Amino acid sequence: MKTNNIIFQKFSYYLLSLISIIQVAKATLFERNNSNFIDIHPWAFQELLINYQGGFVRRGLIGNLIYFFDNDGVLFDTLYIFVFINFLIFVILINLNLNLSNLQKLLFHISIFAPFSITLFGDYYARKEIFILNFYLALLLLYKKKKVKQLTISIFLVGPFCLMIHEGIAFFLLFPFLIHLLKKINTPNRVLLLFKISMIFTFVILVLSRGNNQIVRGIYESLSLEDLNLINSANYSSTAIDAIGWPNLWYTFRTTYTLFFSGSLIYWSVFFVMILFTTSIIFNLKMNIIYSTLKDLLQKNIEFLLVLPLFFIGYDWGRWIFTIFYLYFFLLLADRDFKVEKIKFNLNIVAYLFVSFLTEMPACCIQQGGTAVTTNYYRIFKSIEITIMNLLN
Repeated sequence: MKTNNIIFQKFSYYLLSLISIIQVAKATLFERNNSNFIDIHPWAFQELLINYQGGFVRRGLIGNLIYFFDNDGVLFDTLYIFVFINFLIFVILINLNLNLSNLQKLLFHISIFAPFSITLFGDYYARKEIFILNFYLALLLLYKKKKVKQLTISIFLVGPFCLMIHEGIAFFLLFPFLIHLLKKINTPNRVLLLFKISMIFTFVILVLSRGNNQIVRGIYESLSLEDLNLINSANYSSTAIDAIGWPNLWYTFRTTYTLFFSGSLIYWSVFFVMILFTTSIIFNLKMNIIYSTLKDLLQKNIEFLLVLPLFFIGYDWGRWIFTIFYLYFFLLLADRDFKVEKIKFNLNIVAYLFVSFLTEMPACCIQQGGTAVTTNYYRIFKSIEITIMNLLN
């Protein structure tokens, strides 16, 4: 009976992996000849087309690799191949990391559908954070196998490389976890300092290379009519390519302000709780134990405070929460010896399955139509002001 249960569990989670791969293949490989319709998230598609053809610019590394490996001047089909291969590597690395643990793997594979969805709703599998997470998952394999020298060298190479993929995610989210890994393998302070300096220096260079209208024009000129047609099919007022040419952070701060006071902040807070809930279910631990583990990690490692500013200067909160979940979950998996051999169905599992299959966490922008909260406060203030003025008169 136990053997049959193990066979069923392995079959199930490999089947879920295969379904995920087929689903992404359907949206990428099977659409390589379709220049009229885009089946991946439009903003992710546009962001992957940012390249260095107009000049060196932040977030242009992946796009330039796509441009380099393309052989016909039409980039979208090569982009689709990149996305599919990257996702395939992602699934393989997830399985390799899970196989090095005694964790019940089926529950984790259910979690990739929702709420931290990467396939069913199409918001994440083509995002640049998947490229960054792949490097992180590969580093954790070295960490788990105690390859100290190889891990140290790899971290020094991976850190700046990931900054060139997406400087925000790599610096504010990945960077603290890389520092933590170096501390865990007892890296000398001078080596740790050298790594921090290299990351900060690279980050500053990339921030200064945020782009301008000339670079944006150069990128658009490097694209084919088919690529431009797919970009325009989204009917966005501005694109991810346009965003690198924005002159300052004022627009970003205004959008973040809208997010805070739009009335949807409580919705995002639910997904922070979902990180703890999902982790507790998969590891078969109580929520308070997972919370204590996270709290202990934050208190002993001040570098994790670096995560907070990203939620003020960037409004893609779904992307940040999604990335934090994978960074934290697999760090916990590599750091501790968990053993969950059998799934015991109870109310927690039922709630987990219910939430997983009926919840979607968008990448960003739940309600960006206005600042309903501050608008209501302003109306109350004006009403009081008018009442007082009428009484005085």
